Formats: sequence, C-alpha cells, structure tokens
Amino acid sequence: MNKHIDISNYSNNEALQLKKMIAAKNKQKFDTDSKQRLKNIAATKLKTTFIGALSKFEEHFGHLWGFGSNEPLTEIQKQYFELWELCRTDILNNGNNQRRALLNEIEQQTISWNRHHISLPVKSKTQE
Repeated sequence: MNKHIDISNYSNNEALQLKKMIAAKNKQKFDTDSKQRLKNIAATKLKTTFIGALSKFEEHFGHLWGFGSNEPLTEIQKQYFELWELCRTDILNNGNNQRRALLNEIEQQTISWNRHHISLPVKSKTQE
C-alpha cells in the first residue's frame, strides 16, 4: 500500500522526522518479512532433507517389503514393512521436531535479509 504524502506543507525538520518515521516502519516490516522468508526457506529445505532421505531408502531397500510391487506380500516382506513403518515414523517425528526447534530458534533471532538496495537523499526545494 503506497500512500503519497505531500511534504510541501512541512518544515524541513518535520519532513526529516516524517522520513525517519517512515524508514523505521519500513525497516520493521522488512525485518519481519526477512525473518518469515528465512523460516519458510529453512523449513522447506529441512523437510526436503528428511523426506528425500526416506524416498531414497525406499528406492534402494523397498524391495525388501514389496515397495512398488502389486504382488501380495510374503510373511518376511510383512515383517520388513512393519519395521520400515516404525523406522519411517521415527524419522518423520524426529525431523518434524527438529524443524519446529529450528523455527523457534529463528524466531528468537533478529534477521535482516542482505539484498541490494539504494537510499535516495531527500532535498528541500531550496537546495535544488
């Protein structure tokens, strides 16, 4: 939401105060947005790590419990599948716990995204 403010009726001091107030508000929003951006990126990358690891494990060892097969499971495959489900649940629970802990840790930090920006000076009409 961009609101245009006519500063022609303000004194130089009032205009500078207004500029500082707007800059502070913009910085606060930028910092909040930066923190949320980092939280979203970190959560996605962490989740991708443990979900990807589970996927690779299924890809390489899934044949033990009939992963990807339409055939009925043998007794040994059923036992492996039960073990896999326990292991998978533990990995997901641990990963989600670590994800929440990371997001809580980020919440305790002051974050500001270092992106390129330009500050333009404000001059009064008499200085032109």
